Amino acid sequence: MAQNIPPELENELRKYDNLRRQEEGYSNMVRAYKEQVDQLKETLDQLGKQPDDVVTYKTVGQVMFRVEKPSMIEELEDRVRELDNSIKKAEAKLKTLTPELAELQKSIQLEISKRNLTLQ
Repeated sequence: MAQNIPPELENELRKYDNLRRQEEGYSNMVRAYKEQVDQLKETLDQLGKQPDDVVTYKTVGQVMFRVEKPSMIEELEDRVRELDNSIKKAEAKLKTLTPELAELQKSIQLEISKRNLTLQ
């Protein structure tokens, strides 16, 4: 027996799915950025333990370039700041998406129960 789902409810379900995917994407982004920040901070920590005149190399693709330690530190610190800003923006987006998603879920569940529908 096929159930007829009203078009409004179908639209709400699509919107819910879209928001859920966005939330998942932002969550994954935050997790990945935080992992990168941790790796960069570990690199900075290890680099800080080395003498200032240590020979330092930077890998770009399959090529290695010799770089001065201070410029490498500055570059890594800049990248950490950029990632921290990206994390803050993604977390702010999550703060708006999560309640919106929960509210939409309640609305959908209410509509489903009103109409005695079962979704698979």
